[in-house]
Amino acid sequence: MSDWIDKDIASMEMSDAEKNGLQFFRNFEKAIAKRRVETFVSGASWDPEVIPSFEQFATLMVEEEERSLPVIACAYADDLLKDMFLRELPRHVPGGPKDLVTGYGPLANFSSRVKLAFAFGWGSEDVLGELDLLRKLRNDISHKWRTSEFEAKLVDLVENRQSPIEAMLDDAKHFPNGLGELTRQQRLRVRLIWLLGRLTYECQLWVPALKASLRPFQVLYSGAPPKLLEAMSSLAISSTKRIQAGH
Repeated sequence: MSDWIDKDIASMEMSDAEKNGLQFFRNFEKAIAKRRVETFVSGASWDPEVIPSFEQFATLMVEEEERSLPVIACAYADDLLKDMFLRELPRHVPGGPKDLVTGYGPLANFSSRVKLAFAFGWGSEDVLGELDLLRKLRNDISHKWRTSEFEAKLVDLVENRQSPIEAMLDDAKHFPNGLGELTRQQRLRVRLIWLLGRLTYECQLWVPALKASLRPFQVLYSGAPPKLLEAMSSLAISSTKRIQAGH
């Protein structure tokens, strides 16, 4: 049997001719799928304003006082999701997409946008799940005036609920001194920048990948992804370095 045959096909009880034919069609299917991904990536487009907007957001995450960070992050995320729904919902929906995201529409608030994006599969589940945690924290602290209560909520979020994004970034190439010594406040800032960087990226390209019958996560985060990922990552890295240095 030729070594070009995959092991699972080679183990099947069929003739060599049948195995060769099955392998041929599998290879053909893979080649077509690869070409579709390459075509999507090469033709991917996004709003050029998302890059300077994210840069402004990241600067706020570096410089603003801690209590305002969840509020700013949620407002920024809310705008991203609203714009995504306006752009991607069918134009012919009764009343138009705008009716759905304003007034008493089903997508008129941040909570609904996060939950329906999750339900539709219009973004990474981990990103949308973290956004919902952040939304709940924002709501909680908006009704707290005692500093101790606010601090307790933030400690719980950072220590027990958020994903430790900084641990995944701890590489010698970009952070030769590591990120293991970040304070709790620094970790919160870094996590919000990277979380919202991913949301910015996905709000532009996740649904278009779905509409192209592709697997969005695979297309956007593996192989040779769209260049927007590099732009988002570069801004997030530079902001993380500022936070690490105490800006």
